[in-house]
Amino acid sequence: MNLTLYKILAIGSGGFIGAVSRYLLSTFVQNQVKPEQFPIGIFVVNIIGCLLIGFLAGLFELKEWMNVELRLFVFVGLLGGFTTFSTFANDTFLLGKEGEMLAALLNAGGQVIVGLLFVWLGYLLIRYFV
Repeated sequence: MNLTLYKILAIGSGGFIGAVSRYLLSTFVQNQVKPEQFPIGIFVVNIIGCLLIGFLAGLFELKEWMNVELRLFVFVGLLGGFTTFSTFANDTFLLGKEGEMLAALLNAGGQVIVGLLFVWLGYLLIRYFV
């Protein structure tokens, strides 16, 4: 099996586990709290994902775990499937850690603001054309 296929399998298997975990945890939390006006389940998943990516990034750095397939499984697959918010938060953190404060602020503000604008734009396009 070639190396690229290993990488794809690592990402895919991690993504499956992460996505299923996101669904199960967010549904469980939402059903326990039941504030229908606020998506507390996804909120909890995003915050846990941020804690996990910080913890695991630190651990990988400290232990010097450089196995590419393992990193892809954990960070792109598992945590990417669990929540892309954790990756967004980690990328922003790393920019700030490296002293790139403007880039960190542009990444954080840009993704939130532009993301919301594009959700609104997509919604309007469907409402207008369909």
